[in-house]
Amino acid sequence: MKIKNKQIAILLLFGMIMIGYSCKTTKESTSIIALSEMSVEERLNNIISSAVEYNTLSSNLKFAIKPGKKSKEMSIDAQMRIIKNELIQLSFRIPIIGSEAMKVQITPEKIVIIDRINKQCLSESMENIKSNKFDFDFYALEALLTNQLFIAGKKEVVPPDYSTFKVSEDDFFVNIKNTDKQNINYNFISDFSNRIQTTEMLQKEWQSHLVCNYSDWGLTSNKRAFPMSINLSLDTPEDSYRMNLALKGIDINPNFSVDYNLPNNYKRVTLQDALKLIQRLL
Repeated sequence: MKIKNKQIAILLLFGMIMIGYSCKTTKESTSIIALSEMSVEERLNNIISSAVEYNTLSSNLKFAIKPGKKSKEMSIDAQMRIIKNELIQLSFRIPIIGSEAMKVQITPEKIVIIDRINKQCLSESMENIKSNKFDFDFYALEALLTNQLFIAGKKEVVPPDYSTFKVSEDDFFVNIKNTDKQNINYNFISDFSNRIQTTEMLQKEWQSHLVCNYSDWGLTSNKRAFPMSINLSLDTPEDSYRMNLALKGIDINPNFSVDYNLPNNYKRVTLQDALKLIQRLL
């Protein structure tokens, strides 16, 4: 079964849609249960300890994306695999057949996209991506996909970092704010459950906003709460993008192998080539 070039371009877009980060949201009334009183240290400790602990993580999912206001939403089956602090991999599947159409691999050092339909691949270093004025941080993306509190550029948040956060709360929500060295403003919204319900980022200079809302909470294989729906929206002066990951279960610490090799017979394309392809076909 042949997948249209436009669909391939849309999937390529995922490898880059996370790169122009920032977020803006409104509070969602996810619960009417009031917060209990805690110190800032207790609150942050509880939010961090509520997150799922893992060395590896795997989930089948339905991936849906609307790459622009005038574009139609499309969806495709996929599999997400994460190795903590090392790898985020999304494998997109051909409908009905189920074989791999495209693979996106993101590590702290680079992003790799393998397009099996058109036999082409992209391998781009994170440093080069940043030089193209895309803000991309592996650890922030990993935290975003696993419902974690984070500080851009750091592998994890530890108690000495607490003083960098500004914490405020009303009867129902906790707002946790931070600003990184690139002047990106972060706001994490938590409720009585001490789980992050929304992560928002704002980059005023680029006028870009990224929103990540978590919902449909379920249980992982080790009986920990995890959002089975991750909704992202990216707004820039040029356009708006929407993406949803509908997870079908979370397997914690499964054993799996990862192939990092690029196919020898595939055409190598650059980040600029991929962006031009997307702009031409969308």
